[in-house]
Amino acid sequence: MTSPITVLWGNIVHTFENVDASSLRMHRAVTHSGKLSESINYDNGKEKVRPPSADTKTREIYVQETYLAHLWAYIYSVFVMYEEGVQKPLINNTFDGSLTFETELLERAKTLFDWAVSLTREYSEWDEKLPNPRTHNSDKEKLYAEKVNGIFQHAVTYLMFHEFAHLTQGHDSFFIGMGDLSDADIAERIQIENEADQYAFNMLIKDHGDEKQRWTKGLSILFVIFSALLITSKARNIKQKSHPDLDNRILNVLHGLNLKTEEAQFYCWYLCSFAVKFFLLKHNINVRSGEFETAQDAFFYYLDLLDEIKNGSAI
Repeated sequence: MTSPITVLWGNIVHTFENVDASSLRMHRAVTHSGKLSESINYDNGKEKVRPPSADTKTREIYVQETYLAHLWAYIYSVFVMYEEGVQKPLINNTFDGSLTFETELLERAKTLFDWAVSLTREYSEWDEKLPNPRTHNSDKEKLYAEKVNGIFQHAVTYLMFHEFAHLTQGHDSFFIGMGDLSDADIAERIQIENEADQYAFNMLIKDHGDEKQRWTKGLSILFVIFSALLITSKARNIKQKSHPDLDNRILNVLHGLNLKTEEAQFYCWYLCSFAVKFFLLKHNINVRSGEFETAQDAFFYYLDLLDEIKNGSAI
């Protein structure tokens, strides 16, 4: 049986090639020049999660089916748990700072979340009795799945444009190999990764877009980084050897989005805190209990905690 994620593959490719009015023409130019292969290396092997990457020899972007399944399941589960378990209680003034699974919708989202995390350790089949993009258990799950499909497709587009940048923007020196790298070599590699992040960000988030557009597509980028937090095998791996640290990537996205309204800022700050808490729970790291005065206070508390983890003082 094929993975439920395959029903979205055509949509993913279409979004990647047509993210704006000029992107298809740009794709044709770089494939004609030989910088980018006309084909994508789609891996449907049954292995644990491996994020997208670029191959300078074949000029292909590598995309793994297991990773796509992990990402969709992760986005769906966190989005539903945040909307149903945090946002709605906040609006109703009933949120006490803890997430409870009092409805079938939330219970099923948490079960899907656990499966998404398990894929970072070993492969297993997607149980289609759980939420997925192909079949739906209820009208409410269908509604959430359709919302998540849009977030997911832009999330994958962001990832693919990151690899696109490596192949088309003169980053070939990045692929020489790790070896014995000097501090200057490492700094250069991190700079290249920052450039690829910024390139992909700019392809999705246009300067002329209004705040609602930046907010919506910004969620797609944030979910990519949140997922990367969960993929780490050890907590300290948020400090990357040749990539920007994951906490810095979150902060860079938030700065880039430049959200002005209180609603958008609150939603994103609290969502970031929510996602980081799942990372901390995975690695059995105790966190402060109780409420914060503002969503911004919560966000910077968790950001400081991630910084302590990188320095080894929080473990």
